[in-house]
Amino acid sequence: MKKTFKTIISIILSVAMIFAVCIPAFASEEKTAFIVVSGMNTFPLRYSDGEQAFPPTSDTITPMVLQVIPPVLSFLLTNDYDALADGIFPPLEGMFGALAFDENGDSVEDIDGTLFDCSLVGKEEPFLAGESNEFATVRAGIDTFGLENTYFFNYDWRKDPLVHADRLNTFIKNIKKEGDYDRIALAAFSMGGTVTCSYLYKYGSDDLDTIIMCSTAFQGTSCVGSLFSADFSLTLSALWHRLALLTRENIWTNVIDYLDVILEESGINGGLESFANSITDNLKGRIYDELLIPIFGRMPGLWALVPDVNYADAKACMLNGTESQKLVDRIDEYHYNVQCKAEKLLKDAMKDTNVYVLAQYNWPSLPISESVSVSNTDNLIDVEYASGGATSALLGETLGDGYVQAENDGHNHVSPDNQIDASTCMLPEQTWFFRDMGHVDYPYGESTDFIMWLATSEEQLTVYNNEQYPQFMTYDYDNAKLMPLTEESVAPTTADIIFNVLEKITVVIFKIVNDIFASIIK
Repeated sequence: MKKTFKTIISIILSVAMIFAVCIPAFASEEKTAFIVVSGMNTFPLRYSDGEQAFPPTSDTITPMVLQVIPPVLSFLLTNDYDALADGIFPPLEGMFGALAFDENGDSVEDIDGTLFDCSLVGKEEPFLAGESNEFATVRAGIDTFGLENTYFFNYDWRKDPLVHADRLNTFIKNIKKEGDYDRIALAAFSMGGTVTCSYLYKYGSDDLDTIIMCSTAFQGTSCVGSLFSADFSLTLSALWHRLALLTRENIWTNVIDYLDVILEESGINGGLESFANSITDNLKGRIYDELLIPIFGRMPGLWALVPDVNYADAKACMLNGTESQKLVDRIDEYHYNVQCKAEKLLKDAMKDTNVYVLAQYNWPSLPISESVSVSNTDNLIDVEYASGGATSALLGETLGDGYVQAENDGHNHVSPDNQIDASTCMLPEQTWFFRDMGHVDYPYGESTDFIMWLATSEEQLTVYNNEQYPQFMTYDYDNAKLMPLTEESVAPTTADIIFNVLEKITVVIFKIVNDIFASIIK
């Protein structure tokens, strides 16, 4: 009897053990949908018949160039500013006029973005070769979550982000319903930050488990704020430095910067700047009244990029009380309820959603004004705005010797290069910075691995969770490496030192030559 009892107990225990071992096999694996919300013009805008509306094609650019050459040559002889405008404005209006919005903030022509309203199965080709930006992140998402679970939300960047938020809500609801997902991870890029924050404002974050803001303009960008406020002037040195950095080759950066020193000291930069700015100064009224305001000034999407510091001046400049109340109401709703309340929106989302902010710096912006030219950006969006409030030194400068962190929270949030104080960010513990990485670049590989680390996180991570991904990092384009930022990693290279000496010698030589000429003239 005892033997029989022991046998029965053994069988029961064996069955229990086998069942326990097999439970994971029968349990359903957690299923995640990964959504990338695109930035501005990731895919061309198109008319309803499929023809490309923006960016302009060679078929539209070539005739425009041929049309503007005669009035430009004539201006060089006559210095007649109005004749120049009469000659070049019509071709420019012909190229961009179809993009215009009416006084209510609605598109005049039937134009829209390329839309992806389901997973990327059958539509993956453009993304599989992605080496940077949204394409690389989508590619990494396909690697991590599977093609059938990766989605791309695109839109017409001209339109109201609050309208895009409605479509994004439907998009997410359909994904959850059709895919039966346990988790939704969303990565927003550039202008996609305005859409994502608009979504949070209108629908909250209950349907999202992770939000990653990648180089987003949810606080605007100074280049649009400056342009919409009529603060416009060409700065050639900033232009050359921007072109130098775009090469992403240290030696070429040094060469172009050195040539800029020669152009600056020889007076060529100053002469070209004076010539260009004399044109814009004389034609500024017509530029705004005939081109910028009627074509771009009524686009709610662009108004979402105007920072709060510029907003009142921009409305006075671009609208001047002559636009419809409907347009004003639309842009005011976004500005005051989304941009100005972004901190509350993100912190409310963090109650049930993982939220992360990524920003880049140490690049010049578009050189459209003196104030913009010295802003520390990712080549488009100011690090202050992309990070949600970081304190930043001007481009090429530091916060100064002896700088003390603004908010003492017990952690160090000052970058090793002394350019950034992250303690003033909306989310200082969940905001990462990349030095020397361009706007929404995120090359495929180590940088997209970082984004996937965030996207797969089940718990809210901080800048202290992984030594490989500290708050401040740098991207080495020569070796395709994402590395923790240290004082050593930003030390001048041999080439930097050599060209720095050459620049100083060049300045001295030009000073001597100028002094000699000045004495001869006397």
